Amino acid sequence: MRIILAIVFTGLFNVSSAQILSTISSRWSDSFVEWDIFSAAELEGEDEPYYGELKLRWLNIRDDFSEWTFELEDRPGTIRQKWKTDPTQWELRTYEGDVVTMKTAWSNDLSEWRITDNNIALTLKSRWTNQLDEWLVEDPNRGRFYMYTLYTGDPRDWAIEDNLSSDVSEAMKMAMVFLVTFLSTPKG
Repeated sequence: MRIILAIVFTGLFNVSSAQILSTISSRWSDSFVEWDIFSAAELEGEDEPYYGELKLRWLNIRDDFSEWTFELEDRPGTIRQKWKTDPTQWELRTYEGDVVTMKTAWSNDLSEWRITDNNIALTLKSRWTNQLDEWLVEDPNRGRFYMYTLYTGDPRDWAIEDNLSSDVSEAMKMAMVFLVTFLSTPKG
């Protein structure tokens, strides 16, 4: 009986300790190479707590947008193009061993992506093909993930509505956040 209770309480702790992402904002108003990530406030009216960052790996060395680093609550990872000349395939790796692959659903169509950790596969789509202000995952079994700009036409600040089930890893959510911000902002 004690073992069952320990398992139940451990499971509850893991679910309650998972943060829900709420916004991502560019750190600078004229640059899209450093981003601050915030989680949902526990009480209404409170400020959203800082949760992590996403930034270009070779920040001050060169304009290489094929490698990024992130950190979510002291849990770091990397995001890289699988092939330097192919922006349709990416790979996210956490230092805890998670691997998430991101690949376009259709050749040279950057408006629809298949994201998988080899257990779960989700499809991320731009709501409109000619405007990249809204992105959506709608899965009947795993829920909904919706990102949109806080101000129309301004890719510096994004709202995140994270209503995915708890079996979708934080690494997969980070992959979605990365793709949206990367694909929707100017480079250079």
